[in-house]
Amino acid sequence: MTDLSETTAALRLWLEAEVLPLQAGQVRDEAGFCERLAPDGKPVDLPRRAMVAARQLFAFSRLMGAGLGGSRPRLLANHARDALLAEHLAPDGAVLPIAGGGAAFSLYDVAFCLFALAAAPEAVLPRARAEALAARILTRLDALYRHPEAGFEEARPRRLPLRANPHMHLLEAALEWIDSGPCDPRFEALADEIAELCLARFIDPGTGAQRELFDGDWRIADGPGNAVEPGHQYEWGWLLLRWGVLRDHALAQAAGRRLIDLAEAHGLTADGLAASLLTPGLAIEDATARLWPQTERIKAWALRARLAPRPAEAALAEAKAVEACLGLMRFFLHPLRGSWWENLGPGGAPRPEPARTSSLYHIVGAYHELSTLEARQFLPIARKEHRAPSTA
Repeated sequence: MTDLSETTAALRLWLEAEVLPLQAGQVRDEAGFCERLAPDGKPVDLPRRAMVAARQLFAFSRLMGAGLGGSRPRLLANHARDALLAEHLAPDGAVLPIAGGGAAFSLYDVAFCLFALAAAPEAVLPRARAEALAARILTRLDALYRHPEAGFEEARPRRLPLRANPHMHLLEAALEWIDSGPCDPRFEALADEIAELCLARFIDPGTGAQRELFDGDWRIADGPGNAVEPGHQYEWGWLLLRWGVLRDHALAQAAGRRLIDLAEAHGLTADGLAASLLTPGLAIEDATARLWPQTERIKAWALRARLAPRPAEAALAEAKAVEACLGLMRFFLHPLRGSWWENLGPGGAPRPEPARTSSLYHIVGAYHELSTLEARQFLPIARKEHRAPSTA
């Protein structure tokens, strides 16, 4: 059986020896980073998105912090920073989703820009400047898009259904700001608000699954299109565990473990990979294995191993994290060194399609959790007193 150290070392070597050279040589260009890369190494000509620049800034900042690849991660992080600041952040706090595409609003892109600003180290983006940029983004978001109950709208006038997914990434961004040091207190309030919204509204009381789509009053939207995503069960589980430890909130921690267990029980294919979709009744609807749910499975089980109260539970969770990482590595069997397949069909056959370069964000996040577990950092998050979120 492959152990944690061996698996983490293999992922580290692949990132350092194959991924970083590819990113520097074929993904980066004068305009930033290409959106997708074909299996033959040719960039796909697509508009440049804020989400890609932000995710790349996070990924290279994290690799820089891990000491991988010498000077290359810092050079790439600087390049991502320049693209993000020049093309996607307006002086009034607006986030421009498409370079040169005007002032459309995307809550998803707002979340990732806030996340990247928190993750950028001082050597790439001075903290004071990152804080000032984030403050303007938050102020505009609160002024223009706040939902009357909790969370945020996605358009003015309102566009339905409301979605859990961008709120998940806002929670991720808020926790990144909190973990990275003293920050705007609005991030603490935001983390509380979204975690509590998830516990109150996003989880189906009938099945225990986290749902995706909601009406204007945060009630679960009807219809078969509101499927259950195993990857998001893992991801919300990971986030609720983090927030639950931060706030010493036992119910949130229990909810996080339940979401992870639900995904493990219902969301794995016959190949042992996390499936794309379940029906609302938790049967597998789409057995295609996408890359990113495998990374969320790694993160969820690695954190559970760090938080487990007993050695047997920690060992089981660690074994699950290793198993998930071995599954992820199947996506790296690609003709272009340092690239990956986005989707594997039943039996493991890849779909011959371009790789999403921003999937590196998912992979690096998984590596970070694995390496933190390997270092035996079992108490990674300081506990803070729970308080009600601000309604300002």
